[in-house]
Amino acid sequence: MTNTVTLIADHLGSTRPRVQGTEYIVDAVVNITDFDQATTTTGNFDHNLNTFLRTSGTALPTNLIVGQNVIISNAATGSNDGTVTFVSLEANNLTLSAVTASNTADEITLTMDQEVIPYSSFGLTKVSQVQILGQQDDTLLWCVELGTTGETTIADHLVLKCNTASSGAQATGAAGTIRVRLVGQIGL
Repeated sequence: MTNTVTLIADHLGSTRPRVQGTEYIVDAVVNITDFDQATTTTGNFDHNLNTFLRTSGTALPTNLIVGQNVIISNAATGSNDGTVTFVSLEANNLTLSAVTASNTADEITLTMDQEVIPYSSFGLTKVSQVQILGQQDDTLLWCVELGTTGETTIADHLVLKCNTASSGAQATGAAGTIRVRLVGQIGL
């Protein structure tokens, strides 16, 4: 989950949002340099508190957004393997939506499966529409992840998913650039 957003200048050279009807349009290039941001670390699962307390190994990622998916793999019994939702992080204590079993000294891999970018990176406060206009790597399939209400799954954020075109597996590592168009509102 490492990206850079570059706003694209219009024909007058402006990179600010521009008006279309009652909304604003922003064109941007998003460069995804580490899509999955996998981290291997060791700690203790507590199924009563739905937590993982890191005790050693690589530090937990600090750029997680509440509501973001986290994939747990290589758990000791496998019972904690799967996709869960990030709730909070306090120091080395990671709270998740669900933990199935309590395990100690468990070396696991945490992998992000969404690129989550605040709307403010595009100069917008609310977005009504997102279009993926193009991409650098044609072996990947990009989509905007929406919830049941039609809004993105994480409020005030663009949530992107990426899979490989050939197998449908989650993309990993540097995923190149994609060009997006967002339509929405600016702060007042």
